Amino acid sequence: MKKLITIILFIFISSLSFGQIKKAGNFYELNELWERDSVSVKQLITKFNLNLSTLETVQFFKQFDFNKKLHDEYSHTTYVYTLYKKTGVVTMESLYDERSKPVMNKYVMIICMDENTDRKIINIKVF
Repeated sequence: MKKLITIILFIFISSLSFGQIKKAGNFYELNELWERDSVSVKQLITKFNLNLSTLETVQFFKQFDFNKKLHDEYSHTTYVYTLYKKTGVVTMESLYDERSKPVMNKYVMIICMDENTDRKIINIKVF
């Protein structure tokens, strides 16, 4: 009887915990980003006069350890494009994040988080 109660309790707790996890949105980068949002990325590049052709691309998940090292140790500039879906308003800004090591101007990461709520955010990070 104790085993049966334990199993039922475990199933109940599991359904509460995992049943409330919802997908926040879609994440994409590289070719998929260029296919879906090339105009938005080009607007961001043009606004801040970025030359990314000489920079090496870093992938967010596939190169996660290197990505984390860059974020933790190296200063970088993030260029942010935000589309508010309900209103159609677009904002673009640059943010500088100072770390212990200077910007190398060697690496770039371009990612998009398309939230299931109101925003689509494209980030270009130059390390």
